[in-house]
Amino acid sequence: MTRRVAPPLRYGTLAVARRELRFWGRSRGDRFLLLWLPLLIGGLVWWIFSAGQPRELPLVIVDEDASQFSRSAGRLVDAMPGVRVVARLGERQEAASWLEARRAYGVLWIPAGTSAELARGRQVTLVLEHNAQFLTHASQVVREVQTAAAALSAAGVAQRLARGPQPATAVTTAQPIRIHRDTLDERGPDYEVFLAATLLPAVLQILIMVAGVSAVGRELRDGTAGGWLRRAGGSLAAALAGKLLPYLVLYLSFGALFILVFAGLRGSPIQGSVTGVLLGMVLLVVASLAFGVLLVAATRNMRMGLSLAGFLAAPAFAYSGQAFPLVAMPAFAQAWASLLPLTYWLELYNRVWLAGSPLALTWAPLAILALMSLLPLGIGAWLLARRGFLPEAWGSR
Repeated sequence: MTRRVAPPLRYGTLAVARRELRFWGRSRGDRFLLLWLPLLIGGLVWWIFSAGQPRELPLVIVDEDASQFSRSAGRLVDAMPGVRVVARLGERQEAASWLEARRAYGVLWIPAGTSAELARGRQVTLVLEHNAQFLTHASQVVREVQTAAAALSAAGVAQRLARGPQPATAVTTAQPIRIHRDTLDERGPDYEVFLAATLLPAVLQILIMVAGVSAVGRELRDGTAGGWLRRAGGSLAAALAGKLLPYLVLYLSFGALFILVFAGLRGSPIQGSVTGVLLGMVLLVVASLAFGVLLVAATRNMRMGLSLAGFLAAPAFAYSGQAFPLVAMPAFAQAWASLLPLTYWLELYNRVWLAGSPLALTWAPLAILALMSLLPLGIGAWLLARRGFLPEAWGSR
């Protein structure tokens, strides 16, 4: 009696992957979630921060000097790209309401007698007031006003040189115009690099976890877990590998697109090891999928798994240490951050992509991401093998 040989790709990992792709073709909602939603969210986040730096933040000038100098200073400040003069007032008391109502983020006060003091070769101080609650707005306003003040000081030196003194005398007597505020770095942060390039992986992590929960949870919810395992030839490893393979390819494609856009098209090249960045992206995707599998295997309930995925991954960016120092957070927040793959991807991003550290110095976050890929997937597979394929576990929505 001849033994029948199964047709190629009928059972095993690739057969399960083909089964999953056929489901994508039938389910319009899943296609939107998997294909279009990441592109829409990614495009929106990039568009919001694509300017790199804030532009035309409203500023009020209180001109008590009412001189040619104060008018020139106002025009020069208004010409700076980061601020826009929205009002010129004659008294300082009038400006408080503008700050309180958030109609302006800074008030530049030019005291009376400023031009007369400058004519005598004395140093003058312009006062810049701002609301310290808006740190980003304030730093932008301060930087632009300081740049304008430096230009005014340089113009004063040039005028005195034109009248004939020696250069050293001109620089000494034409005192620079000071702003009552100091900063350590005149360069402004590029918010496309600081926020867009870090928020997008955070969004990607959420979507991948949700996809991992949905891919496995759908089989339990619909009672098709037995057919899924049979298509894999009875092998749980082949069932999980085939189930996750299309998602792995899809989200690695999104990760490659992200790296291409920011490293190539947007002019933020990888300063360190390209291999380290690529490996980190692969591990971020695998670890996020592994967490999704673990959550749904632990709960055996798709709805509960999705809720836990959102609860765990949604605050990942806030706890990652990118916007607020991680060491200054409470121990609970630090522990939460240590459980999330995004924390270690952002560490790689800051160290390797931006700072240029070699791969040899970044093995720790890569090793942790690798552990986060293997451990949750192993535990999830064990839980599925114990309870996930039992008929009494099916149908729980």
